[in-house]
Amino acid sequence: MLLTCAACGNSVPAESVISRPAPNTSFQAGEEIEIEGRVSGSGIRRADVYINGKLYAAVDQPAAENVFEVSLKLVALEDMIGMNVIQLKGVNAEEMPVVSSEPLFIMIVPPPSPTPLPTAAPPSPTAPPSEPVATPTVAPVLLSTKGDLDFVNVRAQPNINAQLLGQINRGQSVTVIGKSADGQWVQVSFAASPSGSGWVFAQVATITGDLGSVPVTGGQTTPAPSAAVQLQPPFVQLKPDQPFANVRSGPDVGFQRLGQLDTTQPAARVKGKNAAATWWQIEFPGAPDNTAWVFGQLVDLIGDFNAVPVVQSPPAPGSQAPTPTPPAPPTATPLPASALLPYSQSMTFAPRDNIGDVPLGHNGESKTARLQWNITGAVRAELDIQTQPGPGIFSNCPAGNLAAITPNDAAGKRIPLTLPSGEYEFTITERGYYLFTIYVVKSDGSTTTIPRNVIVDCYKTQ
Repeated sequence: MLLTCAACGNSVPAESVISRPAPNTSFQAGEEIEIEGRVSGSGIRRADVYINGKLYAAVDQPAAENVFEVSLKLVALEDMIGMNVIQLKGVNAEEMPVVSSEPLFIMIVPPPSPTPLPTAAPPSPTAPPSEPVATPTVAPVLLSTKGDLDFVNVRAQPNINAQLLGQINRGQSVTVIGKSADGQWVQVSFAASPSGSGWVFAQVATITGDLGSVPVTGGQTTPAPSAAVQLQPPFVQLKPDQPFANVRSGPDVGFQRLGQLDTTQPAARVKGKNAAATWWQIEFPGAPDNTAWVFGQLVDLIGDFNAVPVVQSPPAPGSQAPTPTPPAPPTATPLPASALLPYSQSMTFAPRDNIGDVPLGHNGESKTARLQWNITGAVRAELDIQTQPGPGIFSNCPAGNLAAITPNDAAGKRIPLTLPSGEYEFTITERGYYLFTIYVVKSDGSTTTIPRNVIVDCYKTQ
C-alpha cells in the first residue's frame, strides 16, 4: 500500500479488517485465541480491540504511517462461554473512532468433562463371606437442560436477579443437592462456584430422579418474574447486573425508544434477530404490531441461538416516509450494483483530509472543502452535520454555528448521498467544532455510522 502525506492532498483509505480468527469459530474455555488484524487511514493514531463491546487492548505503535498491525492473544475464560463479538476500531487524535471492522462472532464452549476412571472389579472371595449389612441404595437426582435449550443459568441464590455464576450446557448433567421450600429452584453441585454449589430455576431444567428425596436447603424464594415463568424459550431476560434495557423500534440506538425492560417486566419472548445477531426482536405490548428490539449485550437469551430466525430490519431512522400517491403499477427500485459487493467504507476531505486536526482557514487558506465518500455493500447512506463543544485537546473550541454552513441542507438533518461514491462541497465561515456523520444502511439490513470532525479557526491546547 502506498502511504502519502494527507496534508499534501492525498490520503490513506480508512480500513479496519480482522484476519484471524475466522468468523463463527468455536473455542473451548481455557483455550488461547490469536487475534490478528489491520487498521489504516489518514488521521488514525491508535487501533483499539474491543471484546463484547469493552476495550480489551490498544495498539499505538504504527507499523507504517497511519497503519497499525494488530497481533495479540486472548485466553477464553469461563465467563465468556456462549457467543462473543470482536471488533477493531481506528481512533484519531481527538479520541474519536474513524473506522470500525465488521463484528466478528466466535463461540466459546465448555471444556469436555473428564473421563471417569474405570471402576476396579471386586476381588474374588478368598474367605467365607461375612454376614451382609443392608445398605440402602439411593439413586442420585440429576439436572440437565430442558428440551432444545443450549444452556441454563446457575445463580448464587434462588432468585432470577441473583449473581450469575455460570451455565450448565446441553449434554451436561449435575447432581441436585437441595431445593427451595416452594420447589421453584433447585440447588446443584457446581464446581465454578466459590461455595461449590449454585441454584437453577426448575422450570427451565430436566430433573431425573426423585426430587422428593432431596432436602430443603433454601427458604421460600422471591417469585421469579411472572413474564419469565409464563414464557417458553426462546426468550430474553435482563442480565443480573442490568437494571433496565431500552426497547426501540429498530436495531440501532437511533431508532425511537418505545419503553424498557426492567424489574416490572424483565423478560420478553424472542421473535427474531438482525443479520449481525447483535439485536433481538421481541414481543412488546404497546409497540406497533407488538414488536420491538433490544440490544443483545444487555440481556441473556434463554433458548437455542441458532433457532432464532434472522428477520427484516425496519428502515433506518431519519428516512422520510413516502408521500402518498395515487395507485400505480408496482415498480422495483433498482439497487446500485455496488450493493452486491462486500461492505467497505471510506470518508475523506479534500484538498486536505486533516481538517479535523489543522483547521479550515489555517494561514489564510480557503474555508471551503469537499467531503468525499466511497461505500460498497450498502443500500442507503445519509449525511448529517451537527455541532458540539470541542473535546480533549480542542476544549477551547466552541460549538460551531449551523447557520454558518453553506449549503445548509445537511445542517442538523440528514440528506441522502449517492452510492457508491460522490462529493459534497461545503463552506464554513464561523469558528467552532463541527461533526460530520454518514449514516449507512448495509445490504444485510444492519446499520453503521462514519463520523469525522471538522474544526474552523481553532487550535490544539497542547
